[in-house]
Amino acid sequence: MKQDSTRNTAYTVDCEDYVHVVKFNPFDSGDACSLIAYGGDNYVVVGTCRFQEEDAEVEGMQYKTLRMFHHGIRVDAIAWSPETRLDALPPQIRFCTAASDKKLRLFTSDLQDKNEFKTFDGHSDYINDLVFAPKEGQEVASVSDDHTCRVWDLEGNEKAHFVLRSPGMSVCWHPEEAFKLMVAEKNGTIRFYDLITQQAILSLECEQTPLMSADWCLKNTLKIGAVAGSDWLIWDITCSSYPQDKRPVHLDRARLFRWSRVNENLFATTGYPGKTTSQLLVHHLGHPQVPAIQQKRTVAFLNQFVVHTVQFLNRFSTVCEEKLSALSLRIQQIETTLNILDAKLSSIPGLEDVRFEVSSANMNSVTNGPMAQTTVDQQTAVSPQSGQNNIHEEGLQKTEVVTENVRTVAKDPRYARYLKMVQVGVPVMAIRNKMISEGLNPDLLETPDAPVPAWGDDGKAEDSSDSESSFSD
Repeated sequence: MKQDSTRNTAYTVDCEDYVHVVKFNPFDSGDACSLIAYGGDNYVVVGTCRFQEEDAEVEGMQYKTLRMFHHGIRVDAIAWSPETRLDALPPQIRFCTAASDKKLRLFTSDLQDKNEFKTFDGHSDYINDLVFAPKEGQEVASVSDDHTCRVWDLEGNEKAHFVLRSPGMSVCWHPEEAFKLMVAEKNGTIRFYDLITQQAILSLECEQTPLMSADWCLKNTLKIGAVAGSDWLIWDITCSSYPQDKRPVHLDRARLFRWSRVNENLFATTGYPGKTTSQLLVHHLGHPQVPAIQQKRTVAFLNQFVVHTVQFLNRFSTVCEEKLSALSLRIQQIETTLNILDAKLSSIPGLEDVRFEVSSANMNSVTNGPMAQTTVDQQTAVSPQSGQNNIHEEGLQKTEVVTENVRTVAKDPRYARYLKMVQVGVPVMAIRNKMISEGLNPDLLETPDAPVPAWGDDGKAEDSSDSESSFSD
């Protein structure tokens, strides 16, 4: 036995073939374990299982296969006999099956050498349900699509035959009403038959079709439950032949109805396989229940959710595109402005002949570092003194003579244009990057009067400077 990792309450048993029907033994078998039988295409397997809720020493659930019976044809229904006992010597297993060949098969085994089965032939259409007599287990009742309900003894002899008005869907035998048989028909009628007189004594009406399953409450013989269409229905046979309670349960029609064996207010319903996600539903008559939402409303809610989600995603993507487009436009505007500024600076005539007097404030903005203080100290050192005008005039004359022979940074056309950019307010870092890309030393901007270091042929340098692309490039 393996526990399903996705659901803590689900367990799996490895089977050799498809499983069409599963049935727990509803009677006491004299053993602590529960008997279970399941049928496939050509076999029936009988085993025992014990759950952790029944025995604390069991981890999850313990399963043991007792015997596999060859069936030879697909199994449609299984009914356990109350004569099944595991504490007898030897043990006895007895159950009856309905097959797709429209026959009943009675199996009897001691789980050792004795393995017998008998075939009951009489129905002319598919058998939908069967049940053993709950007291002695000496009779079997079955209902079929051939509009009949038949009662058999263990030798396969037909003891009673009831003609129905529509296909029989369920048959129930209550242990406290051993001489009454309940039969549910597909047209929505539930009848009770007296097995002694073989006459109908009571009928209940669903008022809707198709009725798929009905059950007789074990704890209260006055309560009958059924599923018809997509609703479950409850009768109290002492009040009326019409249901006292009725509520929708499955959107795509209900399939089975079963009462709890320990509580008269507890029951379960199942839907058709593959139709809804909640196939098994448990209900309690004492608890208020919210009616199931109609299928059309569910589809409408789902469609509305999808539409709103798509609209939100569309709006979000549109806003993102608009913001990215606006950002791209601003970047293009900045590039255009820089190109215009570069073109204007390049169009100024005689820019290379302009000599700049750089103040300490401008040098601070250019260098933005420790070189600013050095420049201020140099300017202070060369400032004229009030008592030495003649000496400095001679020094300045000598400097002018030297300057006429040596090209300074301010006179060099390669550096003059960048000194002009500093004065008009172009960002310093942009100027330095531009100079580095052209192979110039940006540190010379701090010393405009310093001689230009040797760098190739002057004429070639000027031609190269004139042919450079604009600053924004």
